[in-house]
Amino acid sequence: MRFVIALLTASVAALGASAQRVLSVSFGKHNSKPPSLRRRSPTYSQELNNNLTGGGYYADVFVGTPPQPVSLVLDTGSSDVWVLDNNANICRSAKLQAYFGYCISTYNPSKSSTYSLVGDSFSIQYVDGSGATGDYIKDTFTVGGANITNLQMGLAENTNINSGLLGVGFPANVASDEKYPNIMALFEEQDLIATQAYSLYLDDLYAETGTILFGGLDTEKFIGELKVVPILPDAETKNYTSFSVALSSLTMTADNGTVTNFTQAVIPAILDSGTTLSYLPTSMANQILAAFGAVDDTSSDGTGLVYVNCDYLSDNGNLTFDFQFGGSDGPLIRVPIDELILDNVKGYVEIGLVVPDLPFNNVCSFGIQGSSGLYLLGDTFLRSAYVVYDLSNRQIALAPANLNSTRSNIVEITKESGIPDVTGVVSQVSAEQTATGLPGTDAGGSFTATATAATTPTTAGSAEGSGNSGIKSVAVPSWETTAVAALAGVFSLVGAGVFML
Repeated sequence: MRFVIALLTASVAALGASAQRVLSVSFGKHNSKPPSLRRRSPTYSQELNNNLTGGGYYADVFVGTPPQPVSLVLDTGSSDVWVLDNNANICRSAKLQAYFGYCISTYNPSKSSTYSLVGDSFSIQYVDGSGATGDYIKDTFTVGGANITNLQMGLAENTNINSGLLGVGFPANVASDEKYPNIMALFEEQDLIATQAYSLYLDDLYAETGTILFGGLDTEKFIGELKVVPILPDAETKNYTSFSVALSSLTMTADNGTVTNFTQAVIPAILDSGTTLSYLPTSMANQILAAFGAVDDTSSDGTGLVYVNCDYLSDNGNLTFDFQFGGSDGPLIRVPIDELILDNVKGYVEIGLVVPDLPFNNVCSFGIQGSSGLYLLGDTFLRSAYVVYDLSNRQIALAPANLNSTRSNIVEITKESGIPDVTGVVSQVSAEQTATGLPGTDAGGSFTATATAATTPTTAGSAEGSGNSGIKSVAVPSWETTAVAALAGVFSLVGAGVFML
């Protein structure tokens, strides 16, 4: 759980949407230029950025008056918005940037007429050793053309993370001891959206765009019925601090139809866009890795990767994992194998990774790793799902993602009605894959399946006694930092960890 190397490119494409009090934000490849803004009252649209390896999804937002462009990692697993100060230590140190990557973008409070200092108490730490400290400030925050006034956010002066975060979790989960209304609370308080809710559509690994839709959902972006499951409270405090739901069944279907059941017990799994990989109980993960002959090199003296034979990519999506939530009648998401095997090792080797001796030559990394105590379904899972996060009503809805969809039909989410009872498209659209740099194959196929499930639990587990999560990432290969420095202008290191109180 260290850091991910992500190749950032400069192509972005606009995506619009319209609905009552709905804010649409689309994902594209990273671009240092500010996106064009279009406002269709009361609907807003803005470009966001998806890095090539899927290691993080960036939002190009604006902070201050006049607006300063800032790129932030979208994180459903944390609740604070924080930005890099223009004088942050990492932005002034060539040594730090050689290891953690160049500063993606910064904010200068002295150039904003609406800036105000709240206090010097901003401090956030993640279990992988990363974190940030500095001041809490308030300023105008613009996302998708919607202006949020007096948003409290962290201003990082010391950090080993090269990008700020856009945390969109529960207000109760902010890092400050003195709780404050975070961005989701202000969205509602300032009447920009009807309720604290949004939907997430990442599209597949090779897609150039995806969308977060604040205040609404898009029926063209999912297949079949949108099914609701309750968000689980923290097991110790009983508070709602993370988007944890009951993962009741996990099976694998092979090309020949053989089904392997990895279910050992119902587990609380956090749906976290700030996490690159998916982290399952160690015993469950070990069974999965053994089924693929994968080699786990995540020990303290290892490279931090799980290696697997790239030949599995030739299955062309026929080998799948079925994740079911909330029992046998709950939502089921089928994840094709080509979303779980990442062809990124060759890029790592080019800048210095020393791969251990392996029983195969065509080397990829695996999108599932083991964990003890905290289980996260990150981007390797979320790209196959359409997820609606309803903070106000403490529920989540899931359906299979309609990958590569180019159409839109937006429905507003209201506080009174909650997630609407709507149905998506009948089947997966047919579309040619648009590769963005990594070789691979289209997920394709219809996302329908059946699986058995165990009983739904009533509480969620916690990590390190907190029950909170934040941005986590693919482990970066632990080779000499000088090798990373050689291509620091091309590759960027992005990551943080699980949030610690």
